[in-house]
Amino acid sequence: MECTILKVDQDSRILLPQAVLKRTGWTVGAEPLKGWLLIVGPGRSRLLSSTEFDRDPGCRSLLATVAEIDQQTGSLIEFRGDPSVTLGLRLQQVEIAPPGPGWRLTLPKTLAMIMQIRPKEGSVALLLVQEHIEIWTVETLRASMAVPLTEII
Repeated sequence: MECTILKVDQDSRILLPQAVLKRTGWTVGAEPLKGWLLIVGPGRSRLLSSTEFDRDPGCRSLLATVAEIDQQTGSLIEFRGDPSVTLGLRLQQVEIAPPGPGWRLTLPKTLAMIMQIRPKEGSVALLLVQEHIEIWTVETLRASMAVPLTEII
């Protein structure tokens, strides 16, 4: 398990270490990298390459479910539950810009707001979990560490 704390710049960008990208299977070249952010909850998301996403049946199923929910119609007085309305927000396409000062991931504004990350003032934790890059808020990381060790093992 690796954890790196990264500053969020004024444009809600974080610099991803190239070594981490390579270790998790991203093909790093001179072109921008395409991927997906899968939001687990308000403080945790997983960064997936387009290749990983396309190969995973669960991800494809999630994308189909989001498309299906968006097309459902009904009476104007019927309201879907909040979690199903926001399901589409849990899946965000992203682009990682090639090195300038480094590989830059701009966090979607909605995600930054949900995660309560303040541009230029905030930080996020970059973790390697099951050979995937995860982005956690520092608060979520702190809360996960607050569970007594004896309750985990």
